[in-house]
Amino acid sequence: MSCASLLFVAAALLGMSGCATAPNQERTRMLDMPLASTHADLSFSMSTGARQYAACEGDSGCPTAADRDAAQRFALQVARVAAVLQNGAQRLFPNLAQRVPGMVGSQFDVHVVEGDQPGSASSANGRIALTAALGAHMPYDDWMAFVIAREMGHVIARHHEENSASSIVTSVLMNILIPGSSLLKSLLSAGGAEIAARSKQEVQALEADLIALELLQEAGFRMRDIYLTLLLDPVQLDDGPWSTSFRNSSRYLIAEVRRSDVAERSPSFAVAAAR
Repeated sequence: MSCASLLFVAAALLGMSGCATAPNQERTRMLDMPLASTHADLSFSMSTGARQYAACEGDSGCPTAADRDAAQRFALQVARVAAVLQNGAQRLFPNLAQRVPGMVGSQFDVHVVEGDQPGSASSANGRIALTAALGAHMPYDDWMAFVIAREMGHVIARHHEENSASSIVTSVLMNILIPGSSLLKSLLSAGGAEIAARSKQEVQALEADLIALELLQEAGFRMRDIYLTLLLDPVQLDDGPWSTSFRNSSRYLIAEVRRSDVAERSPSFAVAAAR
């Protein structure tokens, strides 16, 4: 493709994309870019794999009856907690279908996938996957609600589309500006997209946490109960990116609950905080 053609494509992509502000924040992002949602959903499917409950063929790798029972209990717990949060999301965001284009029937699809490491992920169209490792230690409902609400927060804030749009634009611009082999361009494009995504991780995490707190309260969960389950830390976290992000979110919620407790006990503190 010629340079002029690539410039035309880049201009067209930027022209067809729209800008929007994130819920609870005044940050302007690039959204509604063609194929951004599809790109994000494809990445989700590739990274999360199949749902946990595929038919077992009877080989040596099949789980035992006890393991299957435990997995089923965890799946039912996830479905129950997700349904409560779903109701809260629809009350908090009556226009959920318009806010999250591509979501089927304004419903989140929350399910469990195979995985030996704790983690969760979500897609632009409202699919949320939790790894089976999260259920290994039988976490409390409040703890699970926090995990799911964080992913719902990312979906509602449309972070997946934002990241995919940035990745697409970066790829096009790299092809325009950098001469050389297609392999070199691919490597530089991937690196540029990764840097762009990392630069937004902290602010996106905060936006998702803020939405999660509103969702949890609207759904009827008590912040104090979630606070206590986070202190107990029922799941053995590792040093991976998901666990690190979850710890940061946990510290944020714990700090918010403690700040609220102090404000309730000290009227002078509440007055000072309001100024």
